[in-house]
Amino acid sequence: MKIQDVLRGVSQIYFARSSATGVLILAGVALFDLRTAVLMALGALVQTLTGLAVKRPEAVTDGLFGFNGALVGAAAGVQLQNWPIGLAMTVVGAALCTPVHFAFEKLFATKALRGAALPVSTAPFCTVTGILITLLAGFKATGGALSSGTGVNGVYVGLTNNIAEVVLADGAVTGVLIAAGLFAASLVLGGFALWGSVLSLLIASLVHGGLATTSTGLFGYSAVLVSIAIGATFWNDRPLSARITGATVGILLTLCIQPLLALTPIPVYTWPFLLSMWIVMLVGSKFTPTAQK
Repeated sequence: MKIQDVLRGVSQIYFARSSATGVLILAGVALFDLRTAVLMALGALVQTLTGLAVKRPEAVTDGLFGFNGALVGAAAGVQLQNWPIGLAMTVVGAALCTPVHFAFEKLFATKALRGAALPVSTAPFCTVTGILITLLAGFKATGGALSSGTGVNGVYVGLTNNIAEVVLADGAVTGVLIAAGLFAASLVLGGFALWGSVLSLLIASLVHGGLATTSTGLFGYSAVLVSIAIGATFWNDRPLSARITGATVGILLTLCIQPLLALTPIPVYTWPFLLSMWIVMLVGSKFTPTAQK
């Protein structure tokens, strides 16, 4: 195992395969909260080691056994006020992400679903962290105010927060650093991330009463992910027009699913992204087969 494997694991949160992008993501998160950045790196390391233990060396090199662990660490850093408990949750949760990953792989290999080649993506993070955070509710930190704005500043803050909130972080500088990492990895990837952020901010602001509410990023982070997933990752064998259409439909779906999930006791995390991506890919598979990452 190399340090680059761990950093690529961090970058794969945004479907990038770049250690430099991983560095910029961690740097951005460190500006938001150093402890969270440390736990993200630890989570990526732990899951990377589990990937080696189950003999998936190529996937480890690509960072595919690291990003769920990194997200567990991000959640532990942001949501738990107790540092030792956060460390324990990160290690245990990141390790559990690997068997949960295999469980989703098995589900998606069933006859009913295999034709759509659905990716596991962040499902292990959502499943494991949702359970652990529920069990550790007594240690949860009280929520602080999120940055927001109005007018031109609100647009800037909203666009960057949409990107930062993917890793549960907050702040325009954090979002800019992460966005820089995405464009450094791929102009196409960065472009689709920006499209997800722009469209979700516009629509959410119209629906939910303006930028003061929606520039926190809480309405747009799943839109950023689904736009990247459809437009820059899983539908690369399709025409650009189909990728833009699929990404746009996915963005709209996240904006419908997110507020519905918020009404349930289930921690939302990236479930809106996952459900939207899977719906688009399931429907899209009826027209053109796709290849799974």
